[in-house]
Amino acid sequence: MEVSFPYGKEKIVIDIPEKNLVKVVEAKEKKAENEEQIIEKALNEPANLKILKKLKGKIAIVVDDKTRPCPTKKILPHLLDKIKGNVRIIFATGTHVPVNEKEAEELLGKEIANSYEWLSHSQDAKFVDYGVTSFGTPLFFNAAFANADAKILIGDVEYHYFAGYGGGRKSVLPGVATEITIEANHKRMFHEKARFGILDGNPVHEDMEEAAGIVGVDFCLNVVMNGKHEIVGAFAGNHKEVLRKGAQLVDEMYRVNVPHKVEAAIIAADGFPHDINLYQAMKAIQTVIDVVKEGGTIVLIAQCKEGHGSEKFYNEMGKYGSSEEIKEDLMKKFIMGKHKVYYMLKATEKVKLYMVTDMDSELVAHFRMEKIDGDEILDKIYERHGEKVKILASPHASTTLATLQ
Repeated sequence: MEVSFPYGKEKIVIDIPEKNLVKVVEAKEKKAENEEQIIEKALNEPANLKILKKLKGKIAIVVDDKTRPCPTKKILPHLLDKIKGNVRIIFATGTHVPVNEKEAEELLGKEIANSYEWLSHSQDAKFVDYGVTSFGTPLFFNAAFANADAKILIGDVEYHYFAGYGGGRKSVLPGVATEITIEANHKRMFHEKARFGILDGNPVHEDMEEAAGIVGVDFCLNVVMNGKHEIVGAFAGNHKEVLRKGAQLVDEMYRVNVPHKVEAAIIAADGFPHDINLYQAMKAIQTVIDVVKEGGTIVLIAQCKEGHGSEKFYNEMGKYGSSEEIKEDLMKKFIMGKHKVYYMLKATEKVKLYMVTDMDSELVAHFRMEKIDGDEILDKIYERHGEKVKILASPHASTTLATLQ
């Protein structure tokens, strides 16, 4: 059976024999109808219009950066039509690289980028102290966001490997938070419920949500997309309710049952922008790791045209011999970039990892993986597990969650 795996903005097609193929992890996707109508319907609900009409003064609209697939330039015009005030758009980069002018035009559209004031959150910004959450997280948020008279969040809801889901409160923490705040929150990723698809009892999520409540969010608009990055759902209003509704639709579409564990999985990090760098693409491994047997094989297909994506990620990878070693250090002091090393080491301790990528072999090896070509994939799997090996294929692993039936 020919299976098409996204690779940047292109595809890699692999013909997997049906005798080996257990399942292709495919979303039960909704077809896109009229995207504009979907957005307008969410915004035009009477309760939402009432909120939007009340917003005045300095209005901060937080939007995603280039590492997220949210179609901000499709959404913003509908929202901007319904609000009055002095609008400033803030890119929620967290600890990512700030957005430059060219990227801003691509993300917002040239007309909006040139007509409205925008800025990229950075760790060099001025911050406002909001105290601490009940979890003990010190709260410092970008002053441009914190001092606004009204705060709006725009984003998309999809799975996140320890926050449960992206979307909603995540635009605030980590989006416009200082590194100290983000690190304190992310230290809770070792909790048993800090996993894909879990909100209740997940301390990472609950801490983020509490933080957003403390800083104050007036309005939230989130979308859910299908594999073609088309909007199939839009939810607006209170950020807590928006996230829950979005998560429900994500589960309906992207939570896929697998009948039993497999020896091997061939996965893709969903193409651009999910596979823009390894820092982002490695999340895909976590969506299948629980359904692959100990000693199994995972082949990650991810272009990573920007390389590893994080100097800390790269540097810390060479310092540790085991996941337990780095966990001990992270519990003493959580450092962004190091947490990705924990997940990489944890995965390499369970399975053999191969990678099809633009990155060079030496760089791939640094992250405890082996670079191979697309036409070598099946040979490598057969070498390790024999001709009767059971294989799982997950072409959109960054956004599709494989779970045991």
